[in-house]
Amino acid sequence: MWQDLGALVRQVGDGPDPLYVVGAGGYFCSGADLDALRFARSGPDHAEEFVHAVVSALLSIHAVDREVVAVVEGGAAGGGVEIMAACDRRAALGEPTLVFPFGHHGMSLDGFTRWRLHRLVGDDEAERLVDGRHVVGTDEAVRLGLLDERHDDLATLAAAERRRRAAAPVAPPAHGERYLAGVDELPEAVSRAAGPMLVAFPRHT
Repeated sequence: MWQDLGALVRQVGDGPDPLYVVGAGGYFCSGADLDALRFARSGPDHAEEFVHAVVSALLSIHAVDREVVAVVEGGAAGGGVEIMAACDRRAALGEPTLVFPFGHHGMSLDGFTRWRLHRLVGDDEAERLVDGRHVVGTDEAVRLGLLDERHDDLATLAAAERRRRAAAPVAPPAHGERYLAGVDELPEAVSRAAGPMLVAFPRHT
């Protein structure tokens, strides 16, 4: 999943129109599957391959010069929260629930996602969310800044987007503070962000 996501974002590339990230089956994303985690825990090379794929996908979303919108329906958990946080805008459909399981499972967030959460919700809330296991409802997510807007369903969102486009032509977003300046810096930024996440995987001797 992670390799495909990163490759797709890089393939779409820069542009004036938003890129919408939508889940399947009424749920945004439940994160990494168990097979991928077992693979990552089977050896240091596998751990590095997995973590670099995760971070590369997240940073590709962050670096592309195009607004990326997470369409969060049903909920997001673990890696799904990471994808959502990497996007420029997060639109809720209905009443999604966000699950932050990282501390509960002994996982360490990558450096980029931690950096991004600090900017979305502030230092204290970011550290609270990544410590232990936390379930965040829609109202709290909006209050914290994890979700930017709410819509009843996809049709309502589509109508709102058409009104947004009619009011002002869409242009590449003004990103503000960036973790990296552009895709040319992606390899170095991936290595930098991957370090904190890699410590959660055992070293094999």
